[in-house]
This record gives sequence, structure tokens and C-alpha cells, in this order.
Amino acid sequence: TDVVLLVSCTCGGLGGAAFVYYTMRLLTPGSKLQRTWSDFIDALYAPVGQDFNALYWLYRLSSALLDTILPCRDDLRRIRINGFSSRLRPLIPCAGITLTLLCVISYFTTFRDTAVIKKGKSETLHTSIVVWLAFNVLSHYLYCIYKSPGIVISPKSEMTANINASVAKRTNAVIKIGGCCFIQSRVKINEEKKRCNFYKHCTTNVKIEESTQNAVHHPMPNDTFCHKCEIHRPSRSHHCRVCKVCVLEYDHHCPWINGCIGYNNYRNFVLLIFYIMLGCWYGACLLALDFYAMMREYFQDNGFKIMGPQYGTGILDLPPPWTLLKDYRNTGKIDDDVILRAVFPFLLFVSVCMFVFLLDHLLSIAKGFTTLEKKTRPDRNDVVNPFDLGIRKNFERVFGKSLINIIIPFPTHKKW
Repeated sequence: TDVVLLVSCTCGGLGGAAFVYYTMRLLTPGSKLQRTWSDFIDALYAPVGQDFNALYWLYRLSSALLDTILPCRDDLRRIRINGFSSRLRPLIPCAGITLTLLCVISYFTTFRDTAVIKKGKSETLHTSIVVWLAFNVLSHYLYCIYKSPGIVISPKSEMTANINASVAKRTNAVIKIGGCCFIQSRVKINEEKKRCNFYKHCTTNVKIEESTQNAVHHPMPNDTFCHKCEIHRPSRSHHCRVCKVCVLEYDHHCPWINGCIGYNNYRNFVLLIFYIMLGCWYGACLLALDFYAMMREYFQDNGFKIMGPQYGTGILDLPPPWTLLKDYRNTGKIDDDVILRAVFPFLLFVSVCMFVFLLDHLLSIAKGFTTLEKKTRPDRNDVVNPFDLGIRKNFERVFGKSLINIIIPFPTHKKW
């Protein structure tokens, strides 16, 4: 109770201070809102012979209020420019890994007994599946975070890396990007140069067929120039404004891995989505009957209400955090039904989202596009992708020819 009261007072004090600050800002003498308000009062108490247009003054007052409030966004932009958001980015992958571990821990502490052992199912089989899925998810997650997406090294970044490295280590100079929990990914410059040269050699061999000479080619197989990095880069490379580097076959910047998805880690990213979806589907199927029986019994005992019969927190009627903390202090554990009511909807929601994302990426792979190229594709019927090798070869280019590379998350498929 004391902790809740302290947090409530702190939030209330901060909210009150913010309210006073922005109220004083709105009522600053000489501000546009105050001048407009004075003109509105004069027009309102003007002689009867003059017309008063209510819609006109409503528009003027609304416009002045917006012009006064919106500059407050500049304060947030200054916070971002000063590096506040850049310090929080490494915590997002940590949150993703924590959620994965919590789901695995909930299986071993709760659902292995209730959903497997007590129902006479094979404990060895289900535990092996959970460990295999968790191992794949965590492995591909860490690969995406710390594996280079394929960076086009600019002279500016190479010079900075050489200055920071000692003379003995300049042959293995690195640049640091992304990372998780403030442990940044270390990208070796020499390896990136080899990868870039290999990729450039592969893309220069792409030929445009004579039958499609007059069609619109997207993406173009020509090298481009980045004005921000001041470097010539291979085709399909793009500049990431967050990481501030050019990435080979740039797909998108993912905040959940605090880095870019590109040529060298796209396979790990798609497999990460696949195994998250598979793991959530497995967990949802394992808990579906228990969840239905528990909710049915719960509503029969307590009655059905949209906002919940007991706590009023929604149809799941989950207890608030302070109630959970109080019960944990008294009993030393959280009720299994509460865990089931929280975990099953979460697994179901994540599995549906991951299925939609995975389907979108698989369709892009089948057509030989990246996410960025798919979004920037011209809306015409005569668009030809010179990098489209056919559905089978497109998938082999991303995942490799061996099925073992998909089942076991070891770096057995290295392309450069």
C-alpha cells in the first residue's frame, strides 16, 4: 500500500507540474492564443449592428490553440536528439528475450504439471518440444541482434574505427552498432568489405532480358550513391537513418532487435518469426481446453460481466498488479488460474500477429522483393524484378537447400 501510494503521489505531482507548465505557456502575455481570445471577446461584446460569425471564431480559436500546443513537441524532439531514445533502444530486445523466458518458465513452473503430467501426456516429448522451440527462438533472436546485416563500409566509419583501434589491431578494426542490454554488436570492417565485394559481384551478373528492355525494372540492378555516407554502394542497398549506415539488401529497421534486417541476417529474422509463431501456437493448443474449462467454471461461479465479475479489469478479470503482489507475499506464489488467464490470450494474440508477418515476408521472398522494395514498387502492370529467380530459387537463396539449416539454429548456411 505504501509503494502504491508513493507511486501515485509521484505521478500526480509530475502530472500537476506538467499541467501548470503548459497552462502558463498557453496564457503567456502576447501569445497568439491570448491575442485571438482578446479579439474574440471584443467581437462577442461588439455593438448589435455588427455580425458575429460563430464558425469563424471557432476556427480561429482552434487554430490558435493548436499553434500554441504543437510547439511543445519540440521539447520531445530535443529529448530524442539528446540521446534519450537511443539509450532506451537496447532495452527493447531485452524485453523480448524476457517475455520469451517468462513463457518458458511458466511452462516448467505451472503448465507442465497441470496440462501435461496430470493428463497423462508424455512429459519427455512435450518438454523436448518446448526446449527445442525456446532454443530456436532465443538463438535466432541473438543472431538477429548481434549478427551483421551486411554493411557498406564508408571511408568515414573506417577512419573512425582505425583511430579508435590500436596499431596492432587495425587489421581487425570494428564498428559498433545496435546491441542488447548495452552490449553492442561488433562488426569487423574487413569481413564487411569481403561480403560487400561478393554481393556486388553477384548483383553485377544480373542481366536484363531483351524482352523486358522497355519495362519498368524495380529494383534497378545499378549501383547507387549515398549522399549521407558519401559512398558508392551496390544495388538494393539503402541508408538506415537510425543506425546511420548503408545496409546491403535493406529490408527494414526492427526496434525489437535494435538493428537493421538485411542481406546477412534476413534468414534468421524470418526463422525467428516462424519459431515464435510455432511456439505460441503450440502453447495455445496445449492450454486451449484448460482455458475454456476454467473460464466457463469461473463465470458460472461469479456470473458473467463484460468488465469482469470480481476485479473489473476486463472480460478476463485479471487481478491488478498490487493484488498479485499482495497474494504473492501471503502465499509465495501466483494462482495457476491467473497465470492461465494471462498466458493463453497472450500466446493466441502473438501467434496471429506472427502468422500475418510471416505470410507477408514469405510472399515477398516468393516474388524476390524486400519489404522496402515491395512498399516502393511502382503501381504499374509492366514492372519487372530482375532479381526474381523463380519461387524455388528465391527461397533457396534465403534459406539454403538443406532442411537441417531450418531445424537446427547453427550457422551452417553462410553466404558470402
